[in-house]
Amino acid sequence: MRYDNILTPRLELCAGFCSGADILCDVGTDHGYLPISLLMRDRIRRAVAADIRPGPLASARRHAAEAGLEDRIRFELANGLDFPGAEDCDAVVCAGMGGETIAGILSRAPWTKEGARLILQPQSKLDELCFWLRANGYAILDAALAAEGERLYAALLVRGGDKGFEWAEDALARSADPLLGRWLQDRLGRLERAIEGMERGADASSEIAAAQETAARLRAYEGGKT
Repeated sequence: MRYDNILTPRLELCAGFCSGADILCDVGTDHGYLPISLLMRDRIRRAVAADIRPGPLASARRHAAEAGLEDRIRFELANGLDFPGAEDCDAVVCAGMGGETIAGILSRAPWTKEGARLILQPQSKLDELCFWLRANGYAILDAALAAEGERLYAALLVRGGDKGFEWAEDALARSADPLLGRWLQDRLGRLERAIEGMERGADASSEIAAAQETAARLRAYEGGKT
């Protein structure tokens, strides 16, 4: 198997923010493809592969052995960053999980605000994660998009601090990401359908107002008014 060329577009997007890390921790590593590929391309020096489930961790360990990288990857059966020595990692990837799960992982690891490079790819609750980051001492420094099938994925580059972008779209607009237009259309479509559904329900006025505020913000990006 070509482990150096095995990443999906979603994981390759995360890999782009990882180069130069001394010790990378891949939280929820699954098959271990991300750290293995980065090590084989000499883009990081060492890695920790962490997963809360023993099955995927065993799979990651087997793939590392096949790639001849057992001595450069440490394996941790753990919930997020809840393992001894996690704070030695200078870069952390949290991908393939919900924004609320990512926020929970970071909240239990306050050392991540002290200079660690964080590469975050939420599968849901992106705005909620952006708000949580800002409220808890983290700054979004960059963002990028990748297409995988019909779906678009966003990855955020985050560090502790207060000098950064407020929302993912701020960073995407600044970098003129070529997929931003499609991203905005997709998000607006989902929001508008959600608003229609809430308007048919009852006692959802606060949720409707929040969704309408988000939709207005996204339309401003669409119109180039950022």
